[in-house]
Amino acid sequence: MKYVRTLGLLVVAAAAMLSFAANASADTWTTTTSKGTVETPTVHWVNEGGHVTLQNPIATISCSLTKVETVTTHEKGKPVLAHLNELTTTGCTNSWHITTVTGGTTSAEASNGELKSSGARVEMTRLGVKCFYETAGGGTKIGTVTGGSPATLHIEASLPIGSGSSGLCGTSNVKMEGSLVSTEPLHTDDN
Repeated sequence: MKYVRTLGLLVVAAAAMLSFAANASADTWTTTTSKGTVETPTVHWVNEGGHVTLQNPIATISCSLTKVETVTTHEKGKPVLAHLNELTTTGCTNSWHITTVTGGTTSAEASNGELKSSGARVEMTRLGVKCFYETAGGGTKIGTVTGGSPATLHIEASLPIGSGSSGLCGTSNVKMEGSLVSTEPLHTDDN
C-alpha cells in the first residue's frame, strides 16, 4: 500500500475526490453553532464507509481518501471559498497511484450546498498508463456538503479527461462517487 501526499486538490478522483458548502442560506462555516464570531476553520475530511471510486474505461479505481482544507473567504451572499492544503490516498485498487498536479480551489454555494472545484489536475498511473483528470475554470460540480457533527461531503461528480492522457483512458467524462466526513463539527451560519 503506498501513500500519496500532495498539496493541492484531489478532485478528481481522486482528484478530486475535493469541499465545503452550505445547507440552506448560510454564508460562513464555523466549528460551533454560536452566532457572532466568523471563523475561518481548517477542515479535515476522512473517508466514510469504504472508498471513493472513479469509473474510467480501464477499470473502476477505488481508494481511501483524506484531505485537509482551509476556508479562505466567506462573505454574506457569496460562496464559501477554500484552499486544499493536503490530499492523501491509500489502498488504491489494482496498484493505481494518484498524484495531484495542481490543487485548484473549491467553492460552496450557500443556497444549495453545491461544492465545485476549479483548476485542479490529478494524474492516475498504473503500469505506465497515465490518465489525467481536471476540473474546469468555471467550476466542476464535485457534490454537496451537509453541515453537522460531523459534516458530510457527498461526492457525485462527472470529471473531464485531461490532456496528455493515454488513449486507454477514453475521451469522455468519468464518474466519481463516495463520501467524506469531517473530523470535527462543521456548521453553517447566516450572519
